[in-house]
Amino acid sequence: MRAQVELTSECPECHTRNVWVELYDPTMPATALGLPAEARCRLCGAEQHSKVAPGHATQVTSQHVGQCPFCAHPLDKDEVIAHSCSACGASASMVPARPGAALGDAATLERAVRALMIDEGDDDLAAFAQRTFGQDDLSVLAGRYAEGLAVDTTLDGGTGFLSGAVARVTPKFRTPAVQGGAVRLTDDRRAMLLALVSVLMADGQRDPREMLLVEAFLNTEGLAPLSEQELRVHRPVEIAMRVPARRREELLSLMAQVAYANGVADPSEVRVLRAFADAWGIAQGEVDRCMETYRTARRSRQQRLIDRLRSFFLTN
Repeated sequence: MRAQVELTSECPECHTRNVWVELYDPTMPATALGLPAEARCRLCGAEQHSKVAPGHATQVTSQHVGQCPFCAHPLDKDEVIAHSCSACGASASMVPARPGAALGDAATLERAVRALMIDEGDDDLAAFAQRTFGQDDLSVLAGRYAEGLAVDTTLDGGTGFLSGAVARVTPKFRTPAVQGGAVRLTDDRRAMLLALVSVLMADGQRDPREMLLVEAFLNTEGLAPLSEQELRVHRPVEIAMRVPARRREELLSLMAQVAYANGVADPSEVRVLRAFADAWGIAQGEVDRCMETYRTARRSRQQRLIDRLRSFFLTN
């Protein structure tokens, strides 16, 4: 089963950062056209659902990566950005399902923050507000919302990857803890490798061509094989800061090359690239440049990428 993805960002209604949760489900036509199946704000409660117009084609029974879910036309970058298929006219859009609460009212804000606090597993409202919003006086915070100002949070703004059927975006679908405990990183090279693994596993499949690249590097460097626990998408908050700042842009380029190892980058792989770029403070334009480089170039031979991986990890 291909992975579902939760991506967090700024809520379009209350303008609070890292509380807007978008669910990308590869089995849903909207996600194939570049939009989440549904989205909601963990603070103000605003919700949006996707709406799909099938155009003049009949929905196909087998949906493949990078194809229109209705006519199987290969979608290019511009079509995904426009959320429409030029071949059959299918399109996707987001429509409001529920408005968000007015957080400019202090009592309403307190109820919303308290619900978020419980969802985060905390029980001290003042301490939670200070830690999350940098402000323990909710009346002051309510004033910011009343003025329509953006509000920063310290909540995890990374990407969570889920499995199983999801009917609605609710708190119970928050990214689960890793079974068996978090991966312990004692080597920064391992952290950098897990960033590459995150791209490899983004579509929920172990592409043999991508796996060969990683396994060949492991064998060459004498590193321990990847465990089942490591063969998953790692949220940027878990490992991003273990990657030295001077290596991040080059690693992002390598991640893009892994994404195109099989000739086409899955949209979920692109979302992983963008999430790590955000965590590292790298402009999204650099992500676009990396992707364009490997999209237009002829696919590199396996050994060339292995050699580059070795050179990258051996550089001090």
